[in-house]
This record gives sequence, C-alpha cells and structure tokens, in this order.
Amino acid sequence: MCDIHGHFLPGMDDGCQTVDEAIALLRYSYASGIHRMCATPHYYPVESVEDFLCRRQESMQRLSERIAQLGITDIPQILLGAEVAYRQGLGSLEALDKLCLGASRYMLLELPFEPWSNSLLRDVRNICCVQEITPVFAHIERYLSLQSDQQIKQILSCGGLVQVNAGSLLKFPRNLRARGLIAKGQAQLLGSDCHNMLDRKPNLHLAHDWLKEHRLYDRLQEMAQLSCEIFEAGTL
Repeated sequence: MCDIHGHFLPGMDDGCQTVDEAIALLRYSYASGIHRMCATPHYYPVESVEDFLCRRQESMQRLSERIAQLGITDIPQILLGAEVAYRQGLGSLEALDKLCLGASRYMLLELPFEPWSNSLLRDVRNICCVQEITPVFAHIERYLSLQSDQQIKQILSCGGLVQVNAGSLLKFPRNLRARGLIAKGQAQLLGSDCHNMLDRKPNLHLAHDWLKEHRLYDRLQEMAQLSCEIFEAGTL
C-alpha cells in the first residue's frame, strides 16, 4: 500500500516534532503494510518556496541520518512533497512545480475552509491547464458542508484528483460523505493524513479493511493502484 498524505518529517509543521517520533510512525506504517509514503508537510505562502525546500531537505537529512545510524530497514520508501495551502494567485506561482510529489506533476492542494470563490476556481484551472500540474484536493470531505452543489461540481470538473482521509471512513457521519464520494468514483485517492502516534496515527490499513467490509473492494483496488502510479511517477 502507498500513503500519499503524511506529516511525519520532524519539526516541519504540526506533525512529528522529533526524529524518534517520526521513526516510530514510519515503522508502525510499515508494519501495517504501508511500504511507500509521501512526506507532505504544510506549505503556507508566508514562506518562500526556496526556504520551505531548504527546511524540508534539512529535516529529511536528519531523519535519514538517524535511520542509517540505527540500521533501521523496516520503514517505507519516502517521496518528498508538500500539502500546499491555497492562496489567491497560486495558479501563477512560477515555482509551483517544485512543490509537487517528487518528480511527478501531481501536487497535494489544501483548499480553504470557506465558500470557494470564482477566483479560486480560475486558479485551479490555471494550475491544471497552464502549469500542467494535476492538483490532488486534500481531504475534500471536510469542505462539503461549506459548499453549494454547484461549487462542488465545478471543483470536480477542473481536472484534478480527489483525496479522502482514511479517518473520515472510520467516523460517523463523515463516513457517509466519504463513502458516497468513493462509491460514485468522485474520490480517486485515499491518504492517512497522519501527524503523530497519539491522536492522529497512521490508519490507512484500517480504511482499507473498512472499504472491503462495505463492498467497495473494486474502488479500493483502483485507488491503491493510482496511488502507486503517482508515487512511481515521482521517483522517475
């Protein structure tokens, strides 16, 4: 299995704060059957892309050195990326491709928790059509109650992919929304959005089991395959 959404790089955001915490999370994921993980620390526009990339590389280096020092092998393969917070004009940002998942043209995009404006929709279309980057809309089920049916249809028609959080499938009533998106084929990806080993542990394996139990195995296979394809595109 491949987890395309995780906040485990130490000290980068509100995810893991120490190297040892990150290693514990990675080993837990591996033991759960997750052998590939995308590191997607939050990127906010208050920081330049260059400064963010520098911080990300330093964090990854500290983590890699500690893993090598301890001789640990039971951790997933890691692909560097970001969870990019939307801001007005994002579609025109020249360095946007540097925030994609590895060498791929897929970028995890966090939309605002407010009604989506026409300028936002234009920006998303620019990301797709002008920048030729495929946005992956992070945990879209969180936004649904804030949007009209028309806004949801418009964002789904922009050409991006939709990611649902694994935890949303495990909680009522949010799991009804998440399941509906998956059953209709409107959500193509699943991620844990893991942050720590306390209240936001990796749980992708539990969501996989839930989908099997609720007769969505075909959808699960499609999402798992696409996640792996995106990861492989990022490692080329």
